[in-house]
Amino acid sequence: MILLVDSGATKANWAAVQDGEIIRQTRTQGISPYFLTDEGIIDIAREARMALPSKIDAVFFYSTGCKAEDQRRRVATLLRLVFQEARTVEVDTDLLAAARSMAQNEEGIVCILGTGSNACGYDGTQIISNSGGLGFILGDEGSGAAIGKEIVKAYLNHELPPALWDDFHQRYHLNRDNILESVYKLPFPNRFLATFAPFAAENREDNVIQGILKRQFELFFQRSVLPLNGSQRLSVHFVGSVAYYFEPEISAAGRVEKVSLGKFCKDPMDGLILYHNTK
Repeated sequence: MILLVDSGATKANWAAVQDGEIIRQTRTQGISPYFLTDEGIIDIAREARMALPSKIDAVFFYSTGCKAEDQRRRVATLLRLVFQEARTVEVDTDLLAAARSMAQNEEGIVCILGTGSNACGYDGTQIISNSGGLGFILGDEGSGAAIGKEIVKAYLNHELPPALWDDFHQRYHLNRDNILESVYKLPFPNRFLATFAPFAAENREDNVIQGILKRQFELFFQRSVLPLNGSQRLSVHFVGSVAYYFEPEISAAGRVEKVSLGKFCKDPMDGLILYHNTK
């Protein structure tokens, strides 16, 4: 039995799989090694361990924040402490999980649009180029955090139409002080900002929201997709909650940039299971 884990910044999906079928599945807080201590990672892994079968032969862990070799080694060491019976523990990026899920063994460009954003060129076996993935302070255009950040700024600067401003205020009960505290002092400000992406989805017909979405997704293509070799030739696939809920807006931005749009998927797990079942 193998354990497949797909972890973003907000949540992690753990699936125990045998012969291509999910035997048991659970979800936990996301494991982003740059934001968590060793103890924090172990605690989350132990939480998942309690909900999974006792015998796990191999762990394939894909997560945000695992591009650097030292972080991959660190996470693998911590997972071995929790899944001691596993003969194999492999750690890699959530971007590779997305590529394997969406493109399988075919060449393509694969994008993650969730709490954060990222894009890569994939040759059917491995990631050969990477663009974006700079985090919500330096990048993450088109992500839930980036969209939420623009909405919050529009709210604080009274740039939203009055009725929409009132709707936001009544729903979230936020003011300048607790927004600034959540962004600059409390843990996981990217998750905080991403919680406002559903507000954009529900109010996508508003001109201000339309402008935010258009700007963010066009910036994503310009900064994360077009710099990749083959971006005008290969199919561009999208995975993640933002990719799923904003497919019309992303597709419109993609047509502006003249890229070939591929598949859209909310969760990479089904495709990841298919990929590993063929190995």
